[in-house]
Amino acid sequence: MTRRPYRLSARFVAAVREPGRYGDGRGSGGLSLLVKRTARGDLAKSWAQRIQVDGRARNLGLGVWPHVSLADARQKCVLNLVARSRGELVTGRERTVPTFAEAAETVIAIHATGWKHGGRSEMDWRWTLDNYAMPKLGQRPVDRISTADVMAVLLPIWNEKRVTARKVRQRIGAVMRWAVAQGYREDNPAGE
Repeated sequence: MTRRPYRLSARFVAAVREPGRYGDGRGSGGLSLLVKRTARGDLAKSWAQRIQVDGRARNLGLGVWPHVSLADARQKCVLNLVARSRGELVTGRERTVPTFAEAAETVIAIHATGWKHGGRSEMDWRWTLDNYAMPKLGQRPVDRISTADVMAVLLPIWNEKRVTARKVRQRIGAVMRWAVAQGYREDNPAGE
C-alpha cells in the first residue's frame, strides 16, 4: 500500500492502487483524486473539485488521470475559484448538459479525424450506437446515466451477440470518458 502524503504528488497519483477519495490537503481549493475499481478490475482515476457556490457544496469533474495531470487539475481548481469569486462559475442547472446522442456525435467527430475517409469505422460506430444504445440512452443527459442504464442496454444482447455487446460497451465508455473529461460527470458508468 502506498503511503498517503499530506499533499498529492505525481508519484503518489501514479502509484495509488487503493480505491477511495484522496484530497490534496489544505489550501488545495477542494481538489481530490477519485480512485475506483472498474468492472474489469482495473483502476479508474479522475479528478474532482468540491466547491461552495451560492451557499451549496458542488462537485465539479475536472477530467481523467492521466489525460489531466496533477498540475493541470490544480490549475483548473484555481481557475474555478477565480471564476467563482467573479460570479462566472457555471454549475448545476445553468450549464447545459448534453444528451448521450449529442455527446456521441461529438465523440464520433473527434475520432473521425483519425479514421480513413470513406472507411467503415464511422459507419460501424453509428450503427452499433443507433441500434443498441440510442433507444435507451439517446435522450438522457450524460450526467444522469447510471451503470444500471448501461446494463439495460447490454444485457439483452450479451449472450447472443457477445462481440457486438463488447463493442457497444466500449463505445458507450468512450462517450462517457469524454463526459468525464468535459466535467459533466465524475465517473464512467460503462466500467472503464
